[in-house]
Amino acid sequence: MHDVISIGSSLVDIFVSSQKFHLKKENSALWLCEKYDEKVEVDSFKVTTGGGGSNTAVGFSRMGFKVGVVSEMGQDSWSELILNDFKNEQVDASLLISERKEETGGSVILSAPDGARTIMVHRGAASMLDAKDIPDHALINARWIHLSSISGQQAALQKIFALISNHKKQFSWNPGRAEIELLNSGKLNLTGLNIAALFVNQNEWESLVPVQEQLHRQCVQVIVTNSDKGGVVYQSGKIAHQYEGEKVVAADGTGAGDSFAVGYISAILNGASISQQANWGKKNAASVVQKVGGKDGLLTKEELKKVV
Repeated sequence: MHDVISIGSSLVDIFVSSQKFHLKKENSALWLCEKYDEKVEVDSFKVTTGGGGSNTAVGFSRMGFKVGVVSEMGQDSWSELILNDFKNEQVDASLLISERKEETGGSVILSAPDGARTIMVHRGAASMLDAKDIPDHALINARWIHLSSISGQQAALQKIFALISNHKKQFSWNPGRAEIELLNSGKLNLTGLNIAALFVNQNEWESLVPVQEQLHRQCVQVIVTNSDKGGVVYQSGKIAHQYEGEKVVAADGTGAGDSFAVGYISAILNGASISQQANWGKKNAASVVQKVGGKDGLLTKEELKKVV
């Protein structure tokens, strides 16, 4: 039996940074611009594994939990990187879906001199998780299920929700843009679903105004993060806790939300108070953003206890 099953994307991230990238301001937007058909020298080129499912699975494993991951990938050299990562991090990869005719997804992240990023994403196989790919038995027997974005695959989402509702499983959710669109359009049936923790950032929460009341009714906690400004924890629609952000020099913001959720949920599973849950979350996120990529800075349980 797994302590935690993480469902979401498993991708390869390529980070490219250069002091020679050009920034151009136009109206209210800032553009990263390079001359067409020209070679640009870069200062750093780094390949890592990422994606919400992958990042959180590794994060929970480092916290000492027995973890399984549900993601879809291709059968290519990129998928080998991800599989090797799971093996090294002691994540059970037996629930992965590997499709020969699909491409493993990935991102190219261009980092500008001011630390901001432009991200180009090819979700590939990660966006093709079907209802038939959801492992019923494993989810039913897991202690906790954490769901990040699966590109709005409605049938898979509804199957996951039905399993969680029917078997009264402990469940946390960090929806992506596609899931938020489904929520706002009324296309996701949340009837009977009890969400232990819903994680969204400030902009996402503001975009969920049409369904905020419903989410308050169906979530034990709604956690709204706002980067280094801190965040708010709601219970029954009322503010239960507010926390300040960590002031650190960030090298890269990739995986901040995933690492916060890992720390927060790990604290819940260890019987911690709400203030401790927020503290575990923000300390884990602060560690991650000081490194490039969503995994290098993920803390072990022992390391986290030292910084909290």
